[in-house]
Amino acid sequence: MSKKYTAAIVGCGDIAHHHVKGYQLAGVEIVAVTDPLEVAREQYQAEYGIARGFATVEEMLEEAKPDLISVCTWHLLHPGPTIAAARAGVKGVICEKPMAVGMGLADEMVAACEESGTKLVISHQRRFTPGWEKARELVQGGAIGQVMQVDSKVNAGLLNCGTHAIDGVRFILGDPETQWVMGAVERQSERFERDTPIEDGCMALVHMAGGIQFFIQSDLDSHGASPGHFFFRGTEGMVETTETATQLFNGETGGWQEQDLGVASDKIDVIGGRANERQTRELIAWIEGGPEHRGAGRNARHTVEVIMALLQSARQHEVVRFPLQEKGYPLELMVDEGKLQPTQKGRYDIRGYLNREGVDEEAYAKLRATGMGHHQIMKTLSENNKE
Repeated sequence: MSKKYTAAIVGCGDIAHHHVKGYQLAGVEIVAVTDPLEVAREQYQAEYGIARGFATVEEMLEEAKPDLISVCTWHLLHPGPTIAAARAGVKGVICEKPMAVGMGLADEMVAACEESGTKLVISHQRRFTPGWEKARELVQGGAIGQVMQVDSKVNAGLLNCGTHAIDGVRFILGDPETQWVMGAVERQSERFERDTPIEDGCMALVHMAGGIQFFIQSDLDSHGASPGHFFFRGTEGMVETTETATQLFNGETGGWQEQDLGVASDKIDVIGGRANERQTRELIAWIEGGPEHRGAGRNARHTVEVIMALLQSARQHEVVRFPLQEKGYPLELMVDEGKLQPTQKGRYDIRGYLNREGVDEEAYAKLRATGMGHHQIMKTLSENNKE
C-alpha cells in the first residue's frame, strides 16, 4: 500500500461492524459514517473514534471526501450510494451483497463505476476463506478430474444466503459462464427480507460452461444447510468444502482426506477480521494497478443474474438461457401478476428485528456495553418484547 487511504461507512447497522474491522486491520482510516438514524451513527462514532457523522450520503461525499466507502445498507438501498460515490470520484466501493435486486440496477452500478474509474467490489468476503481457497486449488488443479456436478443447500432466502452459495461455487469453479437455469419457487406466505418480497423456498439447476451442473436449494431442507458448504463431484473424485475445512476423495487419497489449509480452523473467520481485511487489501492493490479484485462488480453481477434467472424461470415455466433479458425483479413481478397468491396472510420481514427504529436505546446501550454484537442485541430485545 503506497499511501494512506481513508474510508467512510454508509449504513450503521450490524454488518458495518465487520467492514470497520476490515479497514482497521488493513490500516485504512475511517473518517466518517452515514446513517439517517442519529443514534446509530453516534454509536459508531463513539465506539470506533470516528470524527464525523452525516445523515445523507451526498453530504458525506461532499464534505468528508473519502477514498473508499462501504455500502452497508439494506438490499434496495445498494445502488444509490454506489452510483453517488462513483459520480463523486471515490476510488473504491465495497458494497454489501446482494449487489442489487434486479439486473437493471446491477448494470447501472457497474456502468457508473466503470465510467468514473471507481473500483466496485461486492462483499462476498467468503472468497477469502482458506477452505474455499483450498477447494478452488484442488478443483482447478484437476484433483477430481472434470467437474460434473455441484450441490448446495441453504436457508434464509436467495438474496441472503443464496447469493453467498452461488458466488462461492462460481469462485471455486473458476467463475465459469452460465448457459441456462431451470428453477422452481414457492411463496405461500407474505415473506419479506429488508422490505423486499422473497420466496418461501426454491430450487434450481444451473448449467455452466463445460457441462458442469450446479443444483441449489433454499429453505426446503434445513439439515446441513449452509451458504458455505458444497459438494463437488468429478470424473476422478470428490471435494467437500466449507469456509473452514476441505476434504478430498480420489484415487490417491484412498478415502476422504482432510486438507491442510495452513491455518487452524479456530483462527479462521468467515466474516469480519481476516476475511474483510484481505478483501480490503485486494481492493487497494487493484486501485494501485494490480489485478482485478476477485469480488469485482462485473463478476458479482453474474451471481445476481443466476438468482434472477432462477426466479424468471419459475415465472415463465421454462428454461432461461443467458444472457437474461428481464431487467426487473421476477419474484415481485410474479406477485404483481397474481402468480404467487399467499395462503398464509400477514406480511413479515425475516430481518425485521434488525430495524433499530423504536428500540429501547437504554436497554440497547446496556447490552452493547457487555460486548454483545448488534445482531444478537436486536434478537434479544425482540425476544424480550414478545414475553
